[in-house]
Amino acid sequence: MKISIIMCAKDSMPYIISSIKSFQKQNYKDKELIVVYSKGKDTTNQYLNILNEKNIKIYNFEGSIYQSLNFGVKKTRGDIIGILHSDDIYFNTKILSNVAKVFKKKKIQMVYTNVLYSERNNLKNIKRVWSNIDINKPYELPPHTGSFISKEIYNKFKYKTNFTISSDTDFLIRIKKLKFKNYYLKNYSTIMRTGGISTSFKSFFVKMVEDMYIFKKQKYNLITYLKKITFKINQIFFLKNISFSSYHNELNDITKIKLLNMNNFKNTHGKIISALNLAFISYNSKFRIQSPYNLFWPDGIFSKTISKDKKIPGRDFFMKYLNYVNQKPKRFNQIYVVGNINKISESWLKKNISQNFIFHKLKFGTIKEIISSYKKNYKKNSLLILTIPTPKQEMLANYIKNKNKDITIICLGGSINILSGYEKKTPEILNLLNLEWLWRLRFDTVRRILRLIETSYLFTKMLIFKQNKIH
Repeated sequence: MKISIIMCAKDSMPYIISSIKSFQKQNYKDKELIVVYSKGKDTTNQYLNILNEKNIKIYNFEGSIYQSLNFGVKKTRGDIIGILHSDDIYFNTKILSNVAKVFKKKKIQMVYTNVLYSERNNLKNIKRVWSNIDINKPYELPPHTGSFISKEIYNKFKYKTNFTISSDTDFLIRIKKLKFKNYYLKNYSTIMRTGGISTSFKSFFVKMVEDMYIFKKQKYNLITYLKKITFKINQIFFLKNISFSSYHNELNDITKIKLLNMNNFKNTHGKIISALNLAFISYNSKFRIQSPYNLFWPDGIFSKTISKDKKIPGRDFFMKYLNYVNQKPKRFNQIYVVGNINKISESWLKKNISQNFIFHKLKFGTIKEIISSYKKNYKKNSLLILTIPTPKQEMLANYIKNKNKDITIICLGGSINILSGYEKKTPEILNLLNLEWLWRLRFDTVRRILRLIETSYLFTKMLIFKQNKIH
């Protein structure tokens, strides 16, 4: 029994990566995700362009949210259809398997569940809960993203596209009148971030007008509508019944960073290792380059905004990591250096890595151009050393990691140039004053100044609008 999940992403998509990871972590195997997106105000669509998963289908579609949902339904191949918008995540890894069990055992056409509403930038700060649902009462509807409905019903009903916000309300009322067999699974299935199209304050009055029109059209009286409003208000008071211990590890994977243990590099196998610095923090707020596979070493003064650990320059980290790599028996089956390095740095690597490595030169261009031309496959338990700037190296690392689950990737940037002597080492006094960035402006000056301006702007914007530093 295949379950199809439709995800619509309109305009900016700041949380879509965590939403997709939430789907990927579901332990149910026979699943597919249909992502229908329009080109957004941010650049998260670049992440969609490099996503390479057999059970995830990506479609660019310019239309309203409900036109996109209808389009997504046509693309599904499953027996059951659920909705997971780009602001939502599943509450734990067993949601789809639990839904499938109920469908198989009860022979029903719909499962509906409980849903949590969190603060937009903090999944653990729950503001409202949709639970204690009794859809036999005309004013109580199941939550849209907490409902899993057979495709047989979706084949009979479409979302009406003349509504801005409330077409899901209209859809649920119409199918509820069929009086088909359904089941209330009294578990939390989804965490929805507030502030989306259906939960923002500015949309409240539009939704109210559309809801009243729908209730009147469906021959529900004003008292029924008022009871619906009362039911929603009551949801705020169910918060005391939530067991926060039930949150699964995905929340930590997405909302917290994982720092590298410099004394135990065995734990780095299968990870993406990156520097936690101004470039990563800033570009992550724009490109969403964080991954559940990431481990970080704190590199630069801006890492103090997230971690209190002592700063470790990339060159110091890499020298210590090479000591680990060069130990016997071999730590990795094969080592690859991927990027664009000069002859001096290449010679230094040959002297300092005990086993032979393979160099893959990258073409210059945008990340999309780099990835579209990148056709390499790697041996199991290989080490990749990426030597291109952030955020391209992290985007490429995520793309490679999606295809090769058991490799280790180090996003090293230009540290090899300093180790090899191609760039002069920063004077110690500047290191102590956290002014290494100023010294490095001597080399490749114009590009570095433009990059510094951009990352400073992104970092400031992130602080002003209180965006999550790491997602």
